[in-house]
Amino acid sequence: MKSSAEIKGAKMSRVKINSVMRHYGLALSCAAVLALPVASARAATVTLVPHRAVYDLALDHVQGASGVESAHGRIVFELEGAACTGITQTFRQLIVLSGGEIGAKLIDTQSVTTEEADGKTMRFSVLNRVGTEPVSQTLGVATRKEESVSVRLSSPVQSEAHYPSTTLYPGEHYRTLIEAALKGERFVARQIFDGADEGQSAPQTFTVIGAPVQNASSESALLERAGMAKLKSWPVEIAYFDQEKATVEEPSYRASMDLLENGVSTNLRLDYTNFSLRGVLVSLDVSPTPPCP
Repeated sequence: MKSSAEIKGAKMSRVKINSVMRHYGLALSCAAVLALPVASARAATVTLVPHRAVYDLALDHVQGASGVESAHGRIVFELEGAACTGITQTFRQLIVLSGGEIGAKLIDTQSVTTEEADGKTMRFSVLNRVGTEPVSQTLGVATRKEESVSVRLSSPVQSEAHYPSTTLYPGEHYRTLIEAALKGERFVARQIFDGADEGQSAPQTFTVIGAPVQNASSESALLERAGMAKLKSWPVEIAYFDQEKATVEEPSYRASMDLLENGVSTNLRLDYTNFSLRGVLVSLDVSPTPPCP
């Protein structure tokens, strides 16, 4: 969603908007735990608008001997459904990296996550390709029970893992961040699972939420046409920490964005430690929200 030669290609599947989003990758950087009940156990107070967003990516910064001299790419993110009917997030990220040490390398990440309306079950599919290597496919189902979130993988191997019952799915994570922002909270720390890293991890995330901002960039015209110009927006930075490391001091990955109250993101920045990318929203289409029973 691993070797240094792959330029952390597996971790790129975490951008939702992220890892969002990974998320959307959505799924940034946090400094304290905000004690919130599991999203599925409370009435939804935030509505994520169904939409399709396209972001153009360009190299922003290089640090150290990364071997990366240029980079460009694109993210296409689509959200369908509603909290009362279940939501599906489709994400694809293509990045072309080049440099003297690594040559030219194409990294292609595709993921689909479907969260059921009851918040208990999420089905996920993730495809990764780095250069000319064979496609890596991850398929599985996560189920929230009283004592844990149980993850059953059917590909690349059949296996089962368990994470704390408070672990969030991508859509839940987005809603949790927006709810916190609306309340004026600045920090959120939650563990999330979105199927990345071959379904073998549920990273701890730490998010810092800034003061509300007004979109004043080239992206604001797209928001205006979509009727979103007057919506509240917050700068959000999410840090992902590798749970497998014995000592965790620095995040393995960061993503920042301006997050609107309806779940749309602008002004992306994806930080892979030794290089970072900027993402500019170039297309935004809004779909009708399905009616709730």
